[in-house]
Order: sequence, then structure tokens, then C-alpha cells
Amino acid sequence: MNRRVTVRDVAAEAGVSQATASRVLAGNESVDPALARKVQEATRKLGYTANVMARALRTQHTGTIGVVVPSISNPYFISVVEALEGVLAETQRSLILCDARDSPAIEADRIALLLGRMVDGLIVIPVSATDSAEALRSASGQRPVLQFDRYVASAGTDFIGTDNRDGLRQMIEHVRALGCESFAYVGSRATTSTAVERLEAFRALASTPHLSEHWELLGEYNVDWGLEAGRRLLDSGALPDAIICSADLIAVGVLTVLKDAGVRVPDDVKVVSYDDSMMGRITSPTLTSVRQPVEEMAREAIRLLDGGPGQSSARKCIFTPQLIVRESTGAEPE
Repeated sequence: MNRRVTVRDVAAEAGVSQATASRVLAGNESVDPALARKVQEATRKLGYTANVMARALRTQHTGTIGVVVPSISNPYFISVVEALEGVLAETQRSLILCDARDSPAIEADRIALLLGRMVDGLIVIPVSATDSAEALRSASGQRPVLQFDRYVASAGTDFIGTDNRDGLRQMIEHVRALGCESFAYVGSRATTSTAVERLEAFRALASTPHLSEHWELLGEYNVDWGLEAGRRLLDSGALPDAIICSADLIAVGVLTVLKDAGVRVPDDVKVVSYDDSMMGRITSPTLTSVRQPVEEMAREAIRLLDGGPGQSSARKCIFTPQLIVRESTGAEPE
């Protein structure tokens, strides 16, 4: 059996001390760049791989961040993970991703699993505004924890998100400027902070004499619910001037039903959504949607997480979203 390559072997091949080789392999930027290159070349030549667990036991750091999302099938969550991974890669760190499958119980299990893997911190998009609280509070007593996009107020952790009310304001003002007077809202049940904020904003901003009880449809954040809601709208009779969707996944389902029924978007009804995911950019028509500055949010999230939990109170950073106008409300094709 071949002997495992050690740091001592790398140091000998590079012609540097073992201490210098160790600092380079640990990502210490204080080492002279020329020496660092020699160590990196020796590492590749010898096929050296670090004993991550041994290093973690020695340094109490694994160079990994745990990320838990409600559902990896949601393209917005995928974009968040990609942005976080890109920021971590800049400092030779990585993430371990877990899918909670929209279950608070599975979410709690995944958080415990990541803590057992000795991650340096956790970034969680909570499944529930209430049922996720206990697992988040428990984890924050062991590692730095940050909530992203959604938050559980009682968890007491740092939070990064966007101004959902402002996003809805931009959506409503946009379709009103196009002459729309009646609106339908297709969103999620109020079980998460984002769902609550977007629904409350719609109710406050879209109230008109034309608002019908049939035109506030609440279900799940998925395409199937968008399909069902679209059929309900068609069955209710005359369509509103505009359909406001709380997520692109929902809007894709709505657009599909409207297209199959021969309803012309945006001529017969305008559709506007939230998240500006890749899915909405390839629909026909392409989807007018609120874009969240995910890259900036990810960078700030890692900055806060690296700062640790030593603050007297939880920090909350809210970014401003931007409405991107496309074909579903009448913009020319890109």
C-alpha cells in the first residue's frame, strides 16, 4: 500500500520548512508568494490531500459553512447557493448543502448533521416562521448562525434579506402605470416571513373597488400551485387586469395555464412576479420579475458570519430589490 503524502513530504519537495508549507496549505496569505507557489506546485506533483478532520481537531476550523435551504428545486435558492459558494471560494473555503424538503423536522435533522460535521457556521433559509425556531436557537448556541431571505424573529440570529414590501410596491406601481385597475394575487400561505410580508404589502397597495375575494389565492411556493391557481382564476370568470405572483415558480404555472387556454399575455392580462430566476427568463413570454441582489447579499452574509455571534443584539441587513421589466407586462423581447 502506498504511503500517504504528508506536509513534511510537500515541504521537502518545495525546499521550504514544514512550518511554511503548513501555513500555505492553511491558506495563510502572509507567506511570500514565490514560496507559496513552490508549495502549491509540490502539492500538485505529489498529489497531496489534506487530512481535513485532523486539521479541524487541531485548529477548531474546517473551512466549511453549512447551508440549509427549504427546497433545492426552487431556482431562487439555487442562485443563493451559487452566490455563497462563489464568495467562500475566494478564501479557499467551501459549503455543505442540505435540503430540508420543506419540513421543519428534516430541517432540524440537517442542522444537527452539519453541526456534527464541525462546520464553522450555518446559513439557513428557514422552512417556517414558527416551527424552525427551536433548531435555530439551539444551533446559534454552538456556532454562528445567519438566516437568509426568510427569518424567524424569535431565533435571535443575524439576518440578510430584501425589502419585500418595496418589491411589491414596484410591481403594483408598474402595472398601474400600464392602466391596470384590478389585480389578483397568487402566493404562498403565510407560513414564512416572505409570504407574510408580500401578502400584507399586496393587501395594502392593491385595494380597489374591483378587488374580488376570488382574486387572492394562497397555496405553496411551487409550479403545481401556480397551475392550480391559474385554473381557479379561469374558472372564476373575467380575469383581472394583472396577476401578481409572489414567486417565479408560481408564475410559471400561471403562465402555462393561461397560454393553454388561449389567454394572451400581456394583451389580455399582465403577469408580474418575484425572484427574477432563470426559469422566468426562458418562459414565453419572458417574465417581468423583482430581482434581489443575491451576490451582494451573499457577500454580506459571509462577512457577518465571519464576525461571529459576539454582538449584543442580532444584526439585520435589508437590501432593496429591483423590478426587471420583460414581455409579460409588455416590454420588447430582450
